[in-house]
Amino acid sequence: MTPVRIAEKTYRNWSSPILLELKAREHQLEPAARQALENVLVERRLVNTGNPAGPERRSAAKPQ
Repeated sequence: MTPVRIAEKTYRNWSSPILLELKAREHQLEPAARQALENVLVERRLVNTGNPAGPERRSAAKPQ
């Protein structure tokens, strides 16, 4: 693994629990901070957006 990849993995391992804790306390955030948090959570796929992935996406594409 390259040093950059190791750094990215370390960052994600450390930041994910912090982001999820912020999500639990989002009612305490200002509206702009709440929106920024939501954007990061969606980008990092830490929040369910209702969009199917993997096997669910493939089975949804099959005609019935």
